[in-house]
Amino acid sequence: MVCDDAFDSFGIKFPCKVIRFSDFTSNPIYEDIQSGVKVLRNNKCDFIVAVGGGSSIDTAKAIKYHYGINLPIIAVPTTSGTGSEATKFAVIYKDGEKMSITDEALLPEYVVLQADLLKTLPLYQKKCTMLDALCQAIESWWSKRATQISIQYSREAISLIINNMESYLLNDDDGNAKMLLASNLAGKSINITTTTAPHAMSYKLTSLYGLPHGHSVAICLPKVWEQMGNFDDIAIALGKKNHLEAVMFFEEILHKLKILPPQNAKMEDLEILTNSVNIERLNNNPVQFDKDIIKKLYKEILEV
Repeated sequence: MVCDDAFDSFGIKFPCKVIRFSDFTSNPIYEDIQSGVKVLRNNKCDFIVAVGGGSSIDTAKAIKYHYGINLPIIAVPTTSGTGSEATKFAVIYKDGEKMSITDEALLPEYVVLQADLLKTLPLYQKKCTMLDALCQAIESWWSKRATQISIQYSREAISLIINNMESYLLNDDDGNAKMLLASNLAGKSINITTTTAPHAMSYKLTSLYGLPHGHSVAICLPKVWEQMGNFDDIAIALGKKNHLEAVMFFEEILHKLKILPPQNAKMEDLEILTNSVNIERLNNNPVQFDKDIIKKLYKEILEV
């Protein structure tokens, strides 16, 4: 079982022998994965259960990938944001740089969506994971790889997030259940399309400033959307008339939730960030950005 320390508060019991692996960071690194592979190999486990947020589920996927034997994964998400239980991707970090693993075999064979597991989440973490799901749904919709099916997943996810944001943040049972479903739908959408520029620009913000992933991507999205313009159909799904109103609405959400730029950002960071952007995700963006535009966007995002 791959889980973090929060697992002890859930009261989950298993009808079989369980080997627990919790030796990984919130943004799992390559060395963590190698430790997990060693535990899996030494104990000759039959399957992998991942209980936790995106870090736990991504760690489990990466362990399976590097183990080299196709063991089934049972994913039990305890956050409503990453949608990792619904994707064939895993994200880890090596030498401070983001690594993305993609393989159809990484899509969990079984998923358990249990909303009461969200009850103990800290409010800030709830905000960040919710925003990650919202960004995924929006990006998937405008992605170059969007299909009718992925857009439908995105539309449903956006509707659930916008209509249940308040009750979810108040830790209401129904709000938690709806947000968990929204996260799963957003995960299904990016499993088809992958993400775009906001995600491509977010990874170095996470490693450089220690921001949670959802925080990083959320402060990128409105600036990217404003630069691109258009996509009024997505704005309408957000309950707004056009993309300008939608960008303002998104920024109002960030302000209300106190999701702010990192306070320790410096002008000299702009070059580091500009050169760090994930090219694969950037190429999936419907509007291409050169380095000058990316640097300008980072300047606006960081408010430096």
